[in-house]
Amino acid sequence: MTTAAAPSTVDRSDARLIVSGGIKLGVLTCVGVVAYALLSRVLTGTVAIVVESAIVLVGAPLATYLPAMWIRPRSVDGISWAAMLAVVGSTTYAIVDTALLRPLHVYSWTWDAIGGGSGFWYIPIWWMGSAVLAWLGAWVVSNTARGRPDVGVLGTAIQTLVLGLVLFAILAVTGVAPFHPATAALGLAIALVLHVPISAALNRK
Repeated sequence: MTTAAAPSTVDRSDARLIVSGGIKLGVLTCVGVVAYALLSRVLTGTVAIVVESAIVLVGAPLATYLPAMWIRPRSVDGISWAAMLAVVGSTTYAIVDTALLRPLHVYSWTWDAIGGGSGFWYIPIWWMGSAVLAWLGAWVVSNTARGRPDVGVLGTAIQTLVLGLVLFAILAVTGVAPFHPATAALGLAIALVLHVPISAALNRK
């Protein structure tokens, strides 16, 4: 198991930053979800898969690494604060979703049927998912900062994205998983999990 980097700079963890950053992240999430939903209505076939996968491949790294960019995690506490910022972001999205997107019927509510007519069962899962993404992303940044204290979060996010694209291609080409936006998300998720020990191994002191 890897450990967080010893702090070379002070983690940015003030409450105002966490709340304002979380609200920004929540708004960006709303933009991504609405764009995905609206485009899925007008696009079909391969074009739809490519465009929707592109949104996933852009949106997931943003959700993963924006908290780390704002918090600059260099310690276990910093990693935790990044996850907390993501929870504020997912809460912001849930509020907008419940108050605006649901009444406007922006997208279908298959999840409501699964939950017996209520969409509130999956909101905690959304919170947990966003927290895990930001937690792993902050962990990668913290690990990388061991060898490069001035680590650029954008470069780290691109590394995860490239690895995710490779895994997405392997999954789709081999037929292990279909060519689908969900497979793109799976490739990125696996890439992020793998990036944690890789970043630790490459930046050991």
